[in-house]
Amino acid sequence: MSIESALASAIETIPDCVAAGYVDMETGMLLGIDAADRESSDALENLALSVANLFQSRGTKGFEELLRTAQIDETEHPGFGEIAVFANDRIHIFLRTPKYPDHVVCYICRDSANTGLALTKSHLSLSSVAAAV
Repeated sequence: MSIESALASAIETIPDCVAAGYVDMETGMLLGIDAADRESSDALENLALSVANLFQSRGTKGFEELLRTAQIDETEHPGFGEIAVFANDRIHIFLRTPKYPDHVVCYICRDSANTGLALTKSHLSLSSVAAAV
C-alpha cells in the first residue's frame, strides 16, 4: 500500500478529517499527502516545515525535561509522541511514529469533530500509515 493510500484510508476513519500528511522532521519534507480540498492541502504543506520546530524546539525540550525532572514522565523514549493543536475552525493532530521517531503523521479535522474519537481513530491508523513508508 502506498503512503497516499494509507493516508486516504485514515481520513475515511477519522471523524471530520479533511487532510492527512506524513512529514520527515529531519528534512521538513512532506513525504505523503491526501486532502479533501486545495486549502487543506496548502495548510499541510505549510505545516510540514513547522512540525520539526513544534516537536524539537527549545521550549518543548525544556517542558519535556521539566516533566522528567518531576518524575511525571518516565518513558524510555524521550519526546512527546503526540500534540493536538486547536486553531480557528480546525483541530490539528500530530503523531510521532514509534518506528520512525523523526517522522510525524499530521491530521487536520474540522472543529466539529469529537476530539476524543478523532484522537483515538488517529492512533489506530498510525501503524498502517507508518507501515506504508
